Amino acid sequence: MGYNQIDCFKIHLTILRVLGVWPEENPSICYIYFSRIFVFIFTVLYVIIYTMNFYFLPQQLEIFAEELIFYFTNVGALSKALAFIFLRDKVKKMLDMLESEMFQTDNLEEVKLIEKAKEKSLFYWKITFGLSVSANTVNVFLPFVLHLIFSIKLEFPVCRYSFIPEQYEAIFLYPAYLYQSIGITSHMLYNVNIDTFLLGVMFLAMAQLDILDRKLRKVTDVCVNVDAPRGSIDKMIDDQNAVLEINKCIKHYDAVCEYCKLIQEAFSEILFVLFSSGSCKICMCLFRFTMPAETQYFVFLTLYIVVMTLQVMVPCWFGSRLIEKSSQITFAVYDCDWTPRCRRFKSNLRLLVERANRPIIIKGGKMFLLSLATFTAIMNSSYSFFALLRNVQTR
Repeated sequence: MGYNQIDCFKIHLTILRVLGVWPEENPSICYIYFSRIFVFIFTVLYVIIYTMNFYFLPQQLEIFAEELIFYFTNVGALSKALAFIFLRDKVKKMLDMLESEMFQTDNLEEVKLIEKAKEKSLFYWKITFGLSVSANTVNVFLPFVLHLIFSIKLEFPVCRYSFIPEQYEAIFLYPAYLYQSIGITSHMLYNVNIDTFLLGVMFLAMAQLDILDRKLRKVTDVCVNVDAPRGSIDKMIDDQNAVLEINKCIKHYDAVCEYCKLIQEAFSEILFVLFSSGSCKICMCLFRFTMPAETQYFVFLTLYIVVMTLQVMVPCWFGSRLIEKSSQITFAVYDCDWTPRCRRFKSNLRLLVERANRPIIIKGGKMFLLSLATFTAIMNSSYSFFALLRNVQTR
């Protein structure tokens, strides 16, 4: 017992603690003030200024399209940061549940399933973190270095800040650039760590379903007196042991359902904003492709639209895998030697089957089911919006 499952989230929570959205159990007064100030200045105020800037933009469609692409990304990061702050108790309850007695095991095969889920979680974090940091470095820090060395004109990495008068642009260039750089970097870290945290808790949920599947297929292995006659003491002992095992499986299944319910409650708003903004971002990227631009900008757009598509597709993919694994529970139940067991065992077995007939699902905003069907619908809506914009543009 005591197998630690949540240590794969140590790096996620450490970075989120630095960013002010995941305090320790008893945070100091300094950290509380730091957290509120940092989140307000570089997340809330950042999006407010970005929104206000649309009023001052030149009346050019391609400029609006460019600004909207990053705007939806920043709104998504804001929703993730605020959700982690206000729904922190649910996230903590979820982590406590992973460390509860119900989800612990000493079986070597079951430990390997959990270890595999943890390794997968860290693998996705490393890939996402590496790509995001590289892209952020090219977008934010490389232009500044080139500006210092070769005196190339420095442009803001995210938002134009068109509300700054021309006579004051030189004065506010470096402070505004620094502010945008810190803001977009923190948003990148919010996105990376919260997105991969969601994938990690889903991987562990699927690992628990795999463990439950394995237990159900072997639930009658506790019966050692297979040839004992009906009504004998040995037969009664075997039936009693089998009933105890199936009851443990029912409790385990209930715990997995409760755990997935906590995932939905903690990430419902995040998923809703992710899917809504994802559709808008893909639409605006497609729309921007129809306008003239430099080659390097088209390369950037291509990479960006691929990343945004994956950001929506990956959780949908594993949401479908979660549904499939929970649906397989009903087949695992009948793979055990249940026919010679007592009536009470069969009654409990039927109860578990009735519960498992409704697969475990996760929804975003009580609207978007986390599945590949939802991903297809999002892509279809993105193209529909794009076609509508093209129709308006050509008139």
